[in-house]
Amino acid sequence: MVSAGGGAYYIDLMKIRTPTVGVAALATVLACSTPARSGPRSAEPADRGDRTDRSVDKTVAAGPGAGGAPGRRGPVPERAQLLREAADQLDKAQSALDNGNRNLAEQLFSTAELLVGAEVLAPVAREFREGAPPRVTTPTQKVDPSAPPQPRVAGSSEAEDEKDRVPPPRIEGSLTGALQIDGRPASGAFGLITLDPVDGKSKPRIPKKHKIEQRNREFLPHVMAVPVGSTVSFPNQDTVFHNVFSTSPLGAFDLGLYKVGEAREFTFQNEGIIRIGCNLHANMTAYIAVVAAPAYVVTDETGHFAFKHLAPGKYKLRAWSERSKAPIAQDIVIKVGKNDVTVGVAADAVPGPQPDKFGGKRG
Repeated sequence: MVSAGGGAYYIDLMKIRTPTVGVAALATVLACSTPARSGPRSAEPADRGDRTDRSVDKTVAAGPGAGGAPGRRGPVPERAQLLREAADQLDKAQSALDNGNRNLAEQLFSTAELLVGAEVLAPVAREFREGAPPRVTTPTQKVDPSAPPQPRVAGSSEAEDEKDRVPPPRIEGSLTGALQIDGRPASGAFGLITLDPVDGKSKPRIPKKHKIEQRNREFLPHVMAVPVGSTVSFPNQDTVFHNVFSTSPLGAFDLGLYKVGEAREFTFQNEGIIRIGCNLHANMTAYIAVVAAPAYVVTDETGHFAFKHLAPGKYKLRAWSERSKAPIAQDIVIKVGKNDVTVGVAADAVPGPQPDKFGGKRG
């Protein structure tokens, strides 16, 4: 079927042709009308900041017809130019792959997908995606790019109870405390405290929808606690592309590239701490604490926390800091009235930027 823009016919034709061809042949088909270039074409150097990000933005934002023959406008010339640009990205992607830079190769391949559509390049996608987390391919959702920023941290069982109008216990105690790191007061690091009744008499929390946005090239919230089974949306509120991912075995995913005003989401089914990053910006990192405990709260950056409404009894307290590898656990007794505790964790997490989604070192 031929659409008014000529694109539908070409995509249908590609579906017939591409299953038996490789990257080189596909690039040749896409670039069949590309003018000859002088000099060899080489892959760009590995991303050590936002160099690839700028390349993605420039390539996609240039739009149809950029660099094409002067005076040629209309759906056919514009579509032809997009195909030429996609072929150029494919050639660079293959060069990067040949040179052992899987991460850069996948970024360039993703740029080609944005130009001509994922279906056209699906036959060779595995060559560039093998070794990365599972790809989320659901269509992006539209979001309001003018929405106000999210808080720095988020996650409190009592705040959720208040919102849902859940009544507090008839007889209750409170707990205030501080999280220490390597025996010293926490400074500039957020953490998490959870409380589980030892007798096991608690109802599981209801999963809800949450969001972590990309704004000013950082994630907000930076630390967020959600119940098991919750779905988190990742809206892009920046003027640049982002690629949110996690390699955690508790919730590995790759949301792919998408621009401002768009979002994709992921449902977290397993309890634990999940670190997320952006594959285009090594400095971007955030943590999602997926909790099964009925009571939880994210600390402030000095490690302080509070629970106001707890049923008296024995609890298993678990504590974690973003500078820690894993949570620690200890027993605690909550009595009627005020209670206080100091909890210590180790600063044993590996410092520095998170590896890319293929496990390659960055920074």
